[in-house]
This record gives sequence, C-alpha cells and structure tokens, in this order.
Amino acid sequence: MTSIVNFREWVFEVDKVLTEQTYFGVSGSGADTCLCNDCKNYVAYRDNVFPNEIIDLFTELGVDYKKEVEITSWQILPNGLHHIGGWFHFKGQITSGKSYRVPPESKSYTFDLTPITENFFIGFAEGNDLTFFADKTGLVQIEFDTKIPWVIDKSLESV
Repeated sequence: MTSIVNFREWVFEVDKVLTEQTYFGVSGSGADTCLCNDCKNYVAYRDNVFPNEIIDLFTELGVDYKKEVEITSWQILPNGLHHIGGWFHFKGQITSGKSYRVPPESKSYTFDLTPITENFFIGFAEGNDLTFFADKTGLVQIEFDTKIPWVIDKSLESV
C-alpha cells in the first residue's frame, strides 16, 4: 500500500509500512556502528542535526532519522563547524521534483542539494547505495549535508 507525500517541490509515492518495518529491523545506524570520532561526534549531536521540517518529512516517509546508512566527514570549516553528509532510503519513487544528482561530465556525478536552513541541505534521487532494504529496487535515496559543532571531548577532534 502506497501513499502520496508532498514536500516542497517534490511529490513522492511511498510505501511507509515497508519503510518503517525495514528501519525497525535495523539495530544500529552506520554512525552507531563506526568507531571513528567523526561518527561519535555526529551521534552525540544527531538529535540537533535535522530541522523540524525534516523530522516531520521523515515521519511521513517512515524513515528513522537515528538510523542513517552512512555518514561522511568532508572537512572542518574555518568557523570550526564540521561539514558532513549522509543518507537514508525509503521504499517508493519520486513522482515530481528534481533529482539531486547532476548528470556527469566525467565518471561521477555531483550534488545539487536544496537548502532547508543555513547549515542543512537535502536532496532526493533514485538510489540504493549501502541500503538497509533487502529488496534494493524501487528505493529513493535521501542525501543530506550539514555543518555541526564538535561536541565530544575536544582532544578527539583531530584524531
């Protein structure tokens, strides 16, 4: 059973029940199972990462924001914030709205994410990179990019 979810410029067809069941079966997120300090910092700050608008969207999609597939640490910015990205999936499809994947000029693609706040960006595309879903077909990948402070022991920041 699918439902329609509208978010800004996008319209999604979503199997919320299957998405919720999949996340319910996940015991730990990518960041929870990683031992690096960037992931430990992300987990410590995770409840502050997502704007309310995104938490509401995830609830409609059936996505558990505490169970991201993967986190990538890009860099420490001059202002001290840590630039990171990550992704989730839901079962369904994009029926209207842009894909965050910019067509490649070389072998890889670039991102065109939509700003939600000054420090949080999001995008959607068909995809199944490192997914928790057993059936990897019919998935939408939710890519996010954010800038967060370092909140764990400062001595671990550059380790």
